[in-house]
Order: sequence, then structure tokens, then C-alpha cells
Amino acid sequence: MALETIDEIQAKTEELRQRVAAIRIAEGKPPEPPEDFVPIPLGIILAEELAPFYKIAVQYAAVIAAGSLVRVDTSRLEKYRETAKLASMCVGFNVGLIGSSVERVLHTMDKINAAIDEGRESEIDVRYEMRMLDHFLHFMNRSPWEDGTDHKSDKPYHVQEADMKAEVERLKNDPEAYQAELDAAWRHYREIEHLL
Repeated sequence: MALETIDEIQAKTEELRQRVAAIRIAEGKPPEPPEDFVPIPLGIILAEELAPFYKIAVQYAAVIAAGSLVRVDTSRLEKYRETAKLASMCVGFNVGLIGSSVERVLHTMDKINAAIDEGRESEIDVRYEMRMLDHFLHFMNRSPWEDGTDHKSDKPYHVQEADMKAEVERLKNDPEAYQAELDAAWRHYREIEHLL
């Protein structure tokens, strides 16, 4: 089996990008989704709020890995679903990945719930779902703090890290400032939600 050249990979990537853009246009959306906008300090706090969901997801994956499909009352997990929506729009790569992974685990739970409710359990490929859950768990376990440094910055790593920690602490210790930033982020999300 011959490996693809960089040119071949770039050509395939461009073809896929164009196909996705065409699908988005057919859905009445712009060819590219809106850019991420949640600032990293707010994103870190959102990721910390999502951290308890990791244990839930691990337990769920363990049940699936044992070969059991179980129904989960996802209405009790809505706070995680909402927080993940906003976290997935963070300009920080790791926070965005954590948010998207929480969304994907919840989507898997919804899909399995629907199959159980409709008596279609046999249609669920348990091995596939387990592999996907494993990926999502891996991504959810990343540190949101890794987003706090920019390798292109002239500032030393320790200075960038200290600045980020100071801003996160400021938001955590100033409920009004935190709420104002959170409200602004949600307003912007609601404005662009139909374009995602």
C-alpha cells in the first residue's frame, strides 16, 4: 500500500472542504461556520464546569463496553449540554475539543435512548459506539489550561500562564464580571446559532 503524497492529501482535504461548504449552502447557511468567539479565560471556567461529566461518561462507556445498552435520563444532564454548546465555541483548541466531546457523548446517549425506546437495539453497533466513546473520553481528559499559552507570543511561557491564571481568578472572584461575560457570550451564540 503506497502512502499518499502531501499534494494528494491536500487535494482530498480541499475536496472535502468544498463538499461540506456545498452541504452548508444547500441548508441555507454560509459556506463556512461562524468563527469561535468564547475567550479562553471564560472557556477554562466552562471546561471546569464540564469536568464532573467526565465521570458520568466513563461510567456510561463502561456499561456500553460490557455489552449493555441502557437508557439514560439525559434531561438531568441538560446543564452539561448547555455549557458544552458554549465551550465548543471557545477560541482555545482544548476547551473547544472538551465541549464538542461532551456534546458527542450526549448525542450518543440520545441515539441509544431512541433505539431503546423504539425497540431498535439490534441496530446499534456497540463496538463502534464504544470506539467513539473512547475517543470522546480521551479528548475530554485534555487540560483546558494548555490553551493559556501561545507559542508564537514573545512573552515567556511562565508569564503567559500567570496572566491567564490571574484572569481566570479575576472572573471567578467577581461574579458580576463573570456573569456579564457569560451573558455576552450567550447573546452572541444565540445570534449565530442558526449558522452553525
